[in-house]
Amino acid sequence: MAIVPLLKITLYGPAAEKDTVLDGLQSLGCMHLNDLRPNNPAAFDQEPVYPDARQALQYLKDSPVRRRAPLRQEKLDVEAVVKETIEVRDRSRALAEERVQLLKWIAELEPWGDFELPQWAREGDLRFWFYAIPHHQLARLQAVTVPWRIAARDHRFVYVVAIGRTPPADTPVPPMSFEPRSLAKLRARLEEVENDLEELDYRRIGLTRHTRALRGMLDEADDRAARRQAAAEALDRDQLFAVQGWAPSRQAPLLEKFGAAHGLAITLEPPGELDKPPTLLSNPPALQGGEGLMEFYTTPAYRLWDPSPAIFFCFALFFAMILSDAGYAALLAILLALLWKRMGATTASRGLRGVLLALVAFSIVYGVLVGAYFGVEPPQGSRLASLHILSANDQRLMMWIAIAVGALHLAYANLVTAWVRRRSASAFAALGWIAVILGGFLVAIHWSYPAFTSLARGGLWAMWVGGPAILLFSSREPLSLAPAALLHRLLEGLKGLTELSKAFGDVLSYLRLFALGLASIKLAEAFNSLAAMSWGGVATILGVLVLLVGHSINLAMGIMGGVVHGLRLNLIEFFNWSLPEEGERFRTFERKALKAAE
Repeated sequence: MAIVPLLKITLYGPAAEKDTVLDGLQSLGCMHLNDLRPNNPAAFDQEPVYPDARQALQYLKDSPVRRRAPLRQEKLDVEAVVKETIEVRDRSRALAEERVQLLKWIAELEPWGDFELPQWAREGDLRFWFYAIPHHQLARLQAVTVPWRIAARDHRFVYVVAIGRTPPADTPVPPMSFEPRSLAKLRARLEEVENDLEELDYRRIGLTRHTRALRGMLDEADDRAARRQAAAEALDRDQLFAVQGWAPSRQAPLLEKFGAAHGLAITLEPPGELDKPPTLLSNPPALQGGEGLMEFYTTPAYRLWDPSPAIFFCFALFFAMILSDAGYAALLAILLALLWKRMGATTASRGLRGVLLALVAFSIVYGVLVGAYFGVEPPQGSRLASLHILSANDQRLMMWIAIAVGALHLAYANLVTAWVRRRSASAFAALGWIAVILGGFLVAIHWSYPAFTSLARGGLWAMWVGGPAILLFSSREPLSLAPAALLHRLLEGLKGLTELSKAFGDVLSYLRLFALGLASIKLAEAFNSLAAMSWGGVATILGVLVLLVGHSINLAMGIMGGVVHGLRLNLIEFFNWSLPEEGERFRTFERKALKAAE
């Protein structure tokens, strides 16, 4: 669970062997290549990116129903498949838009009946004008002087037809405009459109058999483009070439063996002070989802630390505190169980599956602790009631729990920062921030719980120690007793102390865990109360609808709030204290087609 140590690898050999060596390195798939000619544009024609093929592949992958791809694909005309897929996609989208418009026109015409206006009624001297007038405005029709008649009624509108050279001036609403086709013709066209859409769906499902072949073709194109890019970045001098990149230190024997097999000279160097190696993360499969959560926002610099495991667990905790309901978590568990096998197809989906499993597990445990099951507390004396340790109605306690979580989270961020800077005196500044944040929390909690007097005294002592540490060690410059250096150090320390307001605001930012969790519980209780008021007789149906719709809305809001705010506290507040520098992601020079085949 750390950033993988890298070595700088440089391979030298005769220019005639350059293509063979690059092919071999791409097959090995263990290096991140450096550009040895950064100021020279690539002197080759770019490989086509096949935008239509990529769009076609994505369209087929998005199909809700897919056919099994044949194990052996014989002589497939990829261009024809791509062309047909794009035609099916474009035609389906056009028909879907037409279907929506037809449904709108049919809904507008249905109250008037099946008719088709003659030419004179649409363009002659006396035209028909159609109005949908709300019932409460019907009396205003008495002021209309042209002939008019009520054609139909429903629970909302009265449908009126007027005849005149121009629209009547005294009508309460503007006239309606209709599609010239009759209701029967619109319905016939709608049936044709739906039949065509169904046929296109069948064609799309049939084309999904070629997904593997399309992906293989695109992978090969990407491999050729990467290979050409690598050749352009290699250094050529006097019939010799050089290729340089970064590789995990554990791959050094493999690369040395590769160099010997191809008669190459090779150098292996650890990263120098001026080097900026890319960042390669290594985590157990169960925790790899944390890498995706982190890389969604940033990549840590090589010389820092890997925060992905911390994000993995903290995000799950924050999500659980915002959802705050074991019943909702159980529903998510059922959904995850149904999708479990499908989500194991790729490495990325397996990482996401691990994240979802952590969210569900933490949410169930926290929901049991707060005693919330779809907004209902467990009955007194039950086994679940014995596990009901935290009371959501004790708002003061829940608020301080959220603040405590924030203080500990930021203290951990500074602890890691101190470890990263352990060879520098600035590590004491990070330790000082830990003392100030935790000490301030202990002093503040004393205001709500006066019994914690001894803790408050300890907090004051911690703040008295942490403040001077921040003042004296915020500077990254080496320690020196020279007056100018001391003055600079004090100025940097004063600048560091100005972040006290930031620390205060960041800790209070974790109150959103309390606020959103309380809102989730109270909304669930409110929907239960509304449903109980509608219980009995025919109104029971309304009560069931209130329960289903209300809890669905509350669950959706809980999921969105948990994801957005759970990630925000990790990627904003936490990273501001622990990741001062962004790095470059390790991009492996490899054969995608070979990897997909394996």
